[in-house]
Amino acid sequence: MKKQDILTPIGLLLGISFIVFAISRGEVGLSGFYDVLSIIITIGGSFSALLVTFPLDEIKNLLKMTKNLFTTPSVSKAELIETFKSLSMKSRKNGLLSIEDDIEDIEDDFLRTGLELVVDGVDTELIVDILNTNISEVENRYNKGSKIFKTWGSFAPAFGMIGTLIGLIQMLGQLDNPDNIASGMAKALITTFYGAVLANLVLNPLGFNLQNKGEKEVEIKEMMLVGILSIKNAESTRVLEEKLLSFLTIEEKAKYLNDGILNKRIEKHAA
Repeated sequence: MKKQDILTPIGLLLGISFIVFAISRGEVGLSGFYDVLSIIITIGGSFSALLVTFPLDEIKNLLKMTKNLFTTPSVSKAELIETFKSLSMKSRKNGLLSIEDDIEDIEDDFLRTGLELVVDGVDTELIVDILNTNISEVENRYNKGSKIFKTWGSFAPAFGMIGTLIGLIQMLGQLDNPDNIASGMAKALITTFYGAVLANLVLNPLGFNLQNKGEKEVEIKEMMLVGILSIKNAESTRVLEEKLLSFLTIEEKAKYLNDGILNKRIEKHAA
């Protein structure tokens, strides 16, 4: 399961709003920054270059990946540790078959598959191979999506400059009318403006967004793999917890430990 990532749309809307506000406060106004041909050259041209660079199936996969831009994994590392601790204690006490019902309630496909392989008695080496292949595929998918956005982001300013050159050439062809030079120069520079905004507010940030989310998802899956193998090897719950705690940052670890102490105190007083 994934939850909504509100920061991405908020960031995009804020960036656009600040630019629009700054333009609207100027003497030219918004109408002076609108030009259909400049939009066609910048967006259409850069996207055409993207089609030349990447195969069609990767472009199609990018459309599927865009949903990940506005979502984030809902499973926290702390919750994951508690889940594994519960499964570990139950399996060590009653055997691996005792956690079958718990596995059916797990929503994450990767975690559920890994635990099912453990319960089925699949060899450890084969489990590692299967799950690492899954992790590599996820990593590659995010990396490809990120690369496409970043590449598109590198093309946009170039086509903005191409549009500017086209505008300058057209302007120089009308030197017999000096009144048109200033307006022609402004029109020529609009395409560069579009390319800079498209690259630095939209495409490159979205590329890094996918990269960061891919890294986080891979880290969560690697954490799950460690927990799965710990249950497979019937390691003590304490050892399992220490292994999983290594995936937490200093702040996350401190919060997790403090919450654990607080919960124990509450349980003690309740008893």
